[in-house]
Amino acid sequence: MAVRPFPADWQTALVLVPHPDDPEYGVGAAVAKWTAAGKTVHYALASRGEVGIAGMPPEQAGPLREGEQRRSAAIVGVDDVAFWDFPDSNIRDTPELRAKIAEAIVALRPDVVITIYS
Repeated sequence: MAVRPFPADWQTALVLVPHPDDPEYGVGAAVAKWTAAGKTVHYALASRGEVGIAGMPPEQAGPLREGEQRRSAAIVGVDDVAFWDFPDSNIRDTPELRAKIAEAIVALRPDVVITIYS
């Protein structure tokens, strides 16, 4: 199979990931390039990453990681960051998660949906 370049003929994207920091490890540089070119990118995160800092209680880690994610998104030109509050470290393929994904796609009507997990 031939490798094809990522399409350029789109205007709005939804980056859909499970945790804070995932956009930066996956597509942050591309997002910065896209927003600098005038494209609109939305982030949707399934969790707030509340169990992602060893030794820190979830009620402190969640808000901290949310703030970090919002600041990181702003740096690459993303203004819309949604957190869905699914439990960190326990995100599963459930009807609720699939419904939330469908709801976001219907509401935002992105031309492109980007995710780093299946």
